[in-house]
Amino acid sequence: MAKIYNVAKDLFNLAKGKAFSGEYNEGVGEDSPKGAFNVGTFLGKVQEANGLARANRYLVEIDTPQGAWVQNSGGAGVVQSLQFFCDNVNIPGAAIIPVDHRRNSIGPFDRRAQAIVPSEISASFMLDARGRNLNFFQQWATNIVSMGGPEKAADVTVDFKGAAFGEIAYRNDYITTMRIKTFDMAAQHINTTTMYEVWPSQIGDVTLGWAQNDEIARLTVNFQVRNWVAENHQLPEGQDPSVYANRALSPMEQLLRIGQTGTALKASWKKPSNVGDVVNLVSNAQTFLGSFGGRKG
Repeated sequence: MAKIYNVAKDLFNLAKGKAFSGEYNEGVGEDSPKGAFNVGTFLGKVQEANGLARANRYLVEIDTPQGAWVQNSGGAGVVQSLQFFCDNVNIPGAAIIPVDHRRNSIGPFDRRAQAIVPSEISASFMLDARGRNLNFFQQWATNIVSMGGPEKAADVTVDFKGAAFGEIAYRNDYITTMRIKTFDMAAQHINTTTMYEVWPSQIGDVTLGWAQNDEIARLTVNFQVRNWVAENHQLPEGQDPSVYANRALSPMEQLLRIGQTGTALKASWKKPSNVGDVVNLVSNAQTFLGSFGGRKG
């Protein structure tokens, strides 16, 4: 009896859903208020925007600082290769500092913008087996504030550059420019955030251990930023947006899309218990079948 009851309940829900869809489908589209709840409208908007951004499609570039210490320590070549070792980074935001203001010097306060402070950058770098990446950041830090020479009494020593312990270098010798570039699944350049007057304010610890047989040594570095400029490269100048939205997919991108939609279809492949399950199953099946064709050039 329980099975018969469940089947009857499913048929009733399907019939109710069909009746509701017949009542509300008229006029449902991207320009109607009800279109916001249409799965097809949502998928269409996502496809129109070339899908969703992936957090693992980025490149970090650091310009060589201008200080003489870079050339003396061989850091110029290390800087150029750091883009291949940065496995984690954040695109900095900004905090706008408000200040209380009283209009006409009377009445309640309102708040207005006073200044803007960019967020710091936290980046993780994999360390190479030659030790050059670690040495570069260590040299960078000690050439901002000198730690003195190798003698035991560091507070009275002078290093080989003639800098006393605690002596601060000229700002132009340790600041640099840094760029974070993001890309889509077809390796097309999307955004560039350029940070100016960047310098490392904290060199993290490197954790070592005999039990870490399969782990890679990493170094976390926090950078201070004076200002940043954001650029969007979604469309070349003068190009029609529809051309970009209908661009040809690479074979690898088509393969990844088939795999992603197949995973979603498998996750929803269960006995429908309500109208929502039926809608999700049908939608995922349509997306899966459509992914075989994709957008071809």
